[in-house]
Amino acid sequence: MKIVLLGGGSLYFETVIAELACTPELAGSDVMLYDVDAKRMDLVYRVGLRIVAETKAELRLSATTSLARALDGANFAIASIGVHGPKAGWHKLDSDVAAKFGIMQTTGDTVGPSGLSQALRIIPIFLQIARAMEKYCPDAVLLNHSNPMGAICRAVAKYTRIRVIGYCHNVAGDLRFFGRILKLDHQALEPVFAGPNHCVWMWGLKYHGRDVFPLLKRRLADFNAGKPLPPREDGTGTTLKGHWFAADMMELFDVFPVGGDRHLIEFFPHARRATSPRRIPYELQWRSEMIRENQLSAELNSSPAKMRLKAQGKHPVWLPDPKQPTPENMGQQIRALRYGPAMMHTLNVPNRGAVPNLPDWAVIELRAEIGPNGTRPIVVGDMPIQAARWSLAQIYAHELSVDAAAEGSREKALMAMASDPMIRDFDEARRVFDAIVKAQGPRLKAFRA
Repeated sequence: MKIVLLGGGSLYFETVIAELACTPELAGSDVMLYDVDAKRMDLVYRVGLRIVAETKAELRLSATTSLARALDGANFAIASIGVHGPKAGWHKLDSDVAAKFGIMQTTGDTVGPSGLSQALRIIPIFLQIARAMEKYCPDAVLLNHSNPMGAICRAVAKYTRIRVIGYCHNVAGDLRFFGRILKLDHQALEPVFAGPNHCVWMWGLKYHGRDVFPLLKRRLADFNAGKPLPPREDGTGTTLKGHWFAADMMELFDVFPVGGDRHLIEFFPHARRATSPRRIPYELQWRSEMIRENQLSAELNSSPAKMRLKAQGKHPVWLPDPKQPTPENMGQQIRALRYGPAMMHTLNVPNRGAVPNLPDWAVIELRAEIGPNGTRPIVVGDMPIQAARWSLAQIYAHELSVDAAAEGSREKALMAMASDPMIRDFDEARRVFDAIVKAQGPRLKAFRA
């Protein structure tokens, strides 16, 4: 079996290589890294060699800058491709430009001016890769970790024949949060949820068959009223920081938006409440400040400096805890797809009737079965209309950005920008879009007026 790691210089692939190495069923597999940046990829490659040696895994690890060589005969392609640029400079550029118009992005990889810019720059790359897969490995499955998750997966599904599955850990993270504030084992919680990636709606929660959704709502309301939450397992205090906006929505709409406040707020007009980086509500931080403070490395639980030490054998490599696999464990996913048995997981895949009041073709995040026969979304019924109202708006806005990126259409890109909840009027949509296009220079030249 051949597994390709697309964007092989991504620090995330330390985790992937370790998970593949610790999955016995994958012994004998070829694992090939691919990246356009050979120097960055070599760092991950050397760390990978240490992982293979320490685990005594029967994996053959290699690296290449040739996409054709990487994809030739592949069975699976795992993507962690970014268009943030050196030291996230291109990403910061989008955030800085948006701020000049009073739009303070807190993440900027899914919605808003920065999210649209990222979509227009990364979707053509994914379509190029998917079309190469049609030529060199037409039966391979693309396992995507890049953002904007929903837009990328939709573009590949709409414009190519390649099967694509998207992975995000936000639902798993919030389940741990729910377990903590409910004082229940998070692994036994049974959520009912679905929605666009980074703005997933949960409208039911059970624990061993018992409805605990009303209890969750009361606990969140108590905290908003000033009552303390239960302590963490390590004894430190639990706070709602990172979930304050979600708790406010839960209190009003009776559904909980999953994704974390810094993602969620960007889907709503609330993102325009700030007039400066210091006035962003809910104690959220401006994305440019996060980049300047090098917090993006913290999101990956690693850093280039630490990776260099690992490559030199001066720092331990990461190895998975068999009792606590990561939410996106690629070893388990490929084992299920290749050999079975089928398993349940949170995936970003086409709806296919699982949520009847959303389009069948829409790529949404939901519970699905994954196995040798592919993926099968689990039917959860109609989404509550107060959540569907926001989900439908985002699904169709993303459809415009997908088509704009695939066609190089300035007209559709402007429509996508004007559909974004952060934009207050049509003239502003044009001015913000043109400012982003000018700032990105050759990377968005197809969208110049």
